[in-house]
Amino acid sequence: MRGRARNAVAVATMVVLGTGSAGVAFADDLSPKEIYARAAPATVHIIGTMGSGTGFVYDAEKGLIVTNAHVVLDEPSLRVGVGDRAPVAARLLGIDPCEDVAVLTFSNPQPDLKALKFADSKKVSFADNVTALGYPASIEAQGSQTPVFTTGAVQNPDVKDSTPDPDLPRYPETIQHSATINPGNSGGPLLNGRAEVVGINTLSLTGGGVQGQYYAISSDHVRPLLDQLAAGDVKNDPGWQLVSLRNPDLADYFPEEDAPKVEATQKQFKGQDGMVVTYSRTNSPADKAKLEPGDVITGLKDTTVASYADVCDVLQSAAPGETLPVTGVYSPITANGKDIKAGEEWTTDLVVAKAK
Repeated sequence: MRGRARNAVAVATMVVLGTGSAGVAFADDLSPKEIYARAAPATVHIIGTMGSGTGFVYDAEKGLIVTNAHVVLDEPSLRVGVGDRAPVAARLLGIDPCEDVAVLTFSNPQPDLKALKFADSKKVSFADNVTALGYPASIEAQGSQTPVFTTGAVQNPDVKDSTPDPDLPRYPETIQHSATINPGNSGGPLLNGRAEVVGINTLSLTGGGVQGQYYAISSDHVRPLLDQLAAGDVKNDPGWQLVSLRNPDLADYFPEEDAPKVEATQKQFKGQDGMVVTYSRTNSPADKAKLEPGDVITGLKDTTVASYADVCDVLQSAAPGETLPVTGVYSPITANGKDIKAGEEWTTDLVVAKAK
């Protein structure tokens, strides 16, 4: 086991303020049934080994699909289902975990694809009606589902620079809305009244008595990223999975037999900040830096890191091929009682991968 099975939607716990769920309809808005009829054929079910999520075709001729990075990151195999077609193999073209955006394509060309059109998210206003499409977790077998739609209203059209959880990246531009999204909805389209994409559904924020707060990365932020990702760029992906030292579910990212060591790690470093390596991809920059599951990263390029957003801030400022010093401490997970002892500090160098 190298991480939890997932039906992807990034879930964070925070208290946010919003408006009610009533929306504003415009004369040229389509009905929910018309929006669904236009958008469903282009909304795809992404099925991986560890879980599933949603995406949508944005270029039918090239068979290009956009989704969230956290839906497909480190999935050894991917299949994509479109409408009533059986799921077929897909491959990852490009990914940027710090932007939480990825582009896929079908392994073999698919006939008669439909695509969704992007709209300008800057034209989205408070209380506009919006529709979310996706493949939330269901009792149906994977691959036999049809997309589910929910409707709501825009609660804040321009949420800036949000950092909702230590395990998530920084989201520079999102739309807060009340169209319900659940695990499995991540990567799906948020649509305006003309069935155009104004955002990619990404976050569901709960806790503190807050309900009905959902976030989509704005289309204006996503669109400039797509050409390079479709061309094969892999950005800000050293090949690791990092989880906050303070995450109460940290044990879920390790084999069950390591649970006592994980508990000892969080007890030993209680109140301290750091990011725990839970996975290191073979032959990746992280692997070449000899980072192993259980290592606690406390600094990157002479900068203290207490969250994934901190890590991304450094990675996004680094040049391709740059060497980044990494500092950290050994945990009870990595300690062997001989030459490696829990709490001892270590250093290594991480070489930023060059874009393909």
